[in-house]
Order: sequence, then C-alpha cells, then structure tokens
Amino acid sequence: MKVLPVEDKVARVANERPSVVTDVSKEIRDELNRGCPLGVSRVIDFVYICGAHALPGAVKALRPSLVVNAAPELPPPPEDYVPRHYVPLLDTPNSDMHPYMDSVADLINEVVTRDEAVLVHCVAGVSRSVTLCLAYLIKWHKMTLRDAYHHMKRRRPQIRPNTGFFKQLIKYEDRLFGEASVKMVYCEAIDKEIPDVYEPDYRGMTWFRQRYGPIENC
Repeated sequence: MKVLPVEDKVARVANERPSVVTDVSKEIRDELNRGCPLGVSRVIDFVYICGAHALPGAVKALRPSLVVNAAPELPPPPEDYVPRHYVPLLDTPNSDMHPYMDSVADLINEVVTRDEAVLVHCVAGVSRSVTLCLAYLIKWHKMTLRDAYHHMKRRRPQIRPNTGFFKQLIKYEDRLFGEASVKMVYCEAIDKEIPDVYEPDYRGMTWFRQRYGPIENC
C-alpha cells in the first residue's frame, strides 16, 4: 500500500481540521524586520538574532559592536573588528543556561544603551540564541516570558528553545517576577512535556492522531 506523505494526508481532511492559531502574516513580519540582512531577525531596536549561515552577511551589514556566540561547535570566526562573547553550551535539554542568562542580558543592555548593535547567534538561531534573547527581554524590558516568546515569534517564527532551556526560562521569570506566565504541559502527540506556548503547533498533530491513528499506520 502506498504511504502518503503527511502533507497529502492532511490535505485529504482539510475541511474537517480544527482551527489553529495562525502565525503573523509575512507582510507584518517583513515590516518588523525591515532593513535586516537575509536570515536575520530584529529582536528589538539594536538587538538582532541569526543562525551561523547568515552570520558573515549580518556582521558586514549591521557592523555590531558585540557578537554573542552561543555555538561552541562552530569553527573559530575569521579575525575582524567585532568583539565576541562566547557562551559554551550545546543545544541539549541538560545544558545549564542559568549561569549565562543574567550576564548576557546585562552585556546586551550595556551595548544597547549606547545605541550600538548586538548580534546574537547559535547554529540555527532557534534555541540557544533565542533563550538568551528571551532572558534579555524578561530582565530589561520587563516582559513576561509568554509575551517575550510571542514578541520574538512574530519576528522569527522558527524559534524553538529546547524544553530544558524553557524550563530554565520559567524558573528565571519566577525568580525575577515572583510568578511564571508559562507552564509545562503534557503533549499527547509526542508523549512529552512541552511549554504551553508550543501547544498550537502540536494541536493539529494531536487531532489527526486521535481521529486517524498514527500516520505510519494510515
């Protein structure tokens, strides 16, 4: 029996799908990132995020006063004028980001208060660098973790800190504000805990499995 790809299976039941929260339109996202080099997103004025593939063009175009490198597995960068701050953590749920959240947030703020640019990157610009930027928004812009996550997702929809980092962000917010705006919840689709802000991304998958069984058995 021919096994249909996921896209084809979902298309067959498109009229029956439950509604899912949609992402911000491309037009709005492009406006929020206006002037950013390809592959780079604006976190807030003077703070940018990208993956390794976009790094050379970003450094050339933005001329940042600081680059925060959260990817120790990358080869050493070419010599240039840009000071770099290294966060030596791998993207695993067991990596301890706590010791770096405050120090990197303070370092970013120090540069931004001089109206100078900071570029934060890891390998993909999805997990480690996002975690550091979220901590900065929480501490220095007094955003809740929930608001900071949605603020960044509007600008960079692929963001996805691993669950270990998100648990640490929840504790970080609770330490600063005395309460947490995000909680970990069980996700049936993947049989794991996820932050509740990830639920819309998995809602369609859960519904499909409940109605039609595992995709591989269809």
